[in-house]
Amino acid sequence: MVTPTCMGIHVKCQSIEKSLAFYRVLGFTPVFAYGSAEFTQQFTCPTAPESYSGVTFEIGGGLFEIADGHIAVKPEVFKVHIDSSKISAMFDVASVDDLVEVCRRNDIQIAVEPRVFPWGTKEVVIKDPDGFVLVFREFVNK
Repeated sequence: MVTPTCMGIHVKCQSIEKSLAFYRVLGFTPVFAYGSAEFTQQFTCPTAPESYSGVTFEIGGGLFEIADGHIAVKPEVFKVHIDSSKISAMFDVASVDDLVEVCRRNDIQIAVEPRVFPWGTKEVVIKDPDGFVLVFREFVNK
């Protein structure tokens, strides 16, 4: 029997610099980065040389990675625009209202305004620079 012990998401991005700036504004902190010496010199976390660039963030024990290349993925995949919201990433935050304020201050469009759901969460939806859907949720009293 296989029992997963950790979960990770790898998001293919068209512009690593644009995506990195976006995620940093939202409070994501890099724990590992790879790429050229010019790219990796901006990080204080561990880095490694690679022919393409990427950054890994640790979120609640899981990994969220953005990259503009991958050794096992065809390069054209990174240039495809995301038209579907079929897959999304969900992140817990202390305050959805604080996240909304960060978005407004930084001209990040809110795809779905904050809403309280019957299962006890307040959620807001935004999209990253490539159109990847991000759901941020706060647990609230019913």
